Amino acid sequence: MLRRYVFLPLLYVSAALILHGCGGIKPQAPSTANQTIAPKQLPPIVSNIHIPIKVEMKPFFKMADDAFDKEFKGSDKPCSGLRYDYKVKREPIQILGSGKTVNLNLDMAYGFKGEYCAACLFETCVNPPVPFSCGWNEKLRRVNVKLASDIEIRPNFEIKSTSRFTDIKTVDPCEVTFANININSILLSQLKPRLSDFAAMIDAEVAKQNLKPYVKPVWDALQEDIKIDMVGYLRFQPKEISLGDISMSGSQLSFSVGMKATPVISARPASATPSVIPNLSAYKKSSGFEVYTDLYMNYDTLSEQVYSTIKDQMFEMGGKKIKITYIKLFPAKEKLGIEVGFTGSNKGVFYLLGFPEFDAKTSHLSLKKVEFDIATKNVLIKSAKWLLDETIRKKLEEQMVFDVSDLVKLTRESINASLNQKMNYGVRLQGGLQELDIKDYVIQPDALLVRALTKGNLQVFVNQ
Repeated sequence: MLRRYVFLPLLYVSAALILHGCGGIKPQAPSTANQTIAPKQLPPIVSNIHIPIKVEMKPFFKMADDAFDKEFKGSDKPCSGLRYDYKVKREPIQILGSGKTVNLNLDMAYGFKGEYCAACLFETCVNPPVPFSCGWNEKLRRVNVKLASDIEIRPNFEIKSTSRFTDIKTVDPCEVTFANININSILLSQLKPRLSDFAAMIDAEVAKQNLKPYVKPVWDALQEDIKIDMVGYLRFQPKEISLGDISMSGSQLSFSVGMKATPVISARPASATPSVIPNLSAYKKSSGFEVYTDLYMNYDTLSEQVYSTIKDQMFEMGGKKIKITYIKLFPAKEKLGIEVGFTGSNKGVFYLLGFPEFDAKTSHLSLKKVEFDIATKNVLIKSAKWLLDETIRKKLEEQMVFDVSDLVKLTRESINASLNQKMNYGVRLQGGLQELDIKDYVIQPDALLVRALTKGNLQVFVNQ
């Protein structure tokens, strides 16, 4: 077995010498050929996403409205003084929210009848009582009641309202007075306890409601993979959730959800189990996000791009000529290797190495400090020293420039498209990419990854 392993390298050296003797040049590939360095771990970037949500409050207040009597009656019949019966009808409650307060309008109509007894003896009116009525067996008199509910959201997403009546105003009052007593005022005072009960009913019904069903769809949707053509899968990975200031407009409650997230773009879909929505934390308003992404630049495509610019050129050096027949890029640790096939005064292969460098302004990737590999140099010194002339090296370095603007443009368009789409749970994304900055590159076995930091804005809307 030992002889076999000794024989093989001797056979390889003999074959190489035969090739050189026949005019063919084929040095060994660089010692670092097809080797790569593990890419740096991308740091997670904390982003805050702004999510406006609107909730229709009519159903909440309607529950209290349905539970509150549409008509009610009452009476007060002492032996002396005012004796009366009253009746009240009301219309459905109207919601006129503004700011953090829900203003409620209640139109009511009332009527009363009774009599006035100046003096009473043994439960009997001494003088004939004086009758009176207003809105009884005639059109009811109108009164407008205003209530207000202050709204706040608790950490567990429950809604708390604090309701009170703020004003009672008669539209066409009954002006009935006996013994300097305004019967209309007495009747309105009878309504106030009922209205206090109504305010308490509103608070009780609103307290049964919870905003989590409005926010949870957003939380769940942003844990899903968002496909980005040519790039991979965007995942926002929300970590915290908060609610901003609330505001009422008409019957709609508006508030902003802030989600703290660590977005990532990966080549494959995630397999992580979705997390449970947490309680609310302190709010921080923001609509931007940042995430790293890798632009894949396939070596074969880059090689073809360079070769297409020089395939018809003839290079002259000291009376000798060569024509390049192919170019092949390959990884070589922190450098890119260039395998160059040629024919002409001599034929064969040689290898160069260079450092990738990206110009963000021009969206050009180029190889700098392009030099012949040491193994190539050693072979060329012995068999074709004229190829070491700076002409071929400089010319190839000049040609090692790759225009990746189309790739950057397509990546921008693809990310923008992914940020404007409908998702599950009635969630719709609306956003845009603002910046795409190249920060680094990673040499991989089959492609050069250009690492870019993307900055965008995003709003998430929920179809209620």
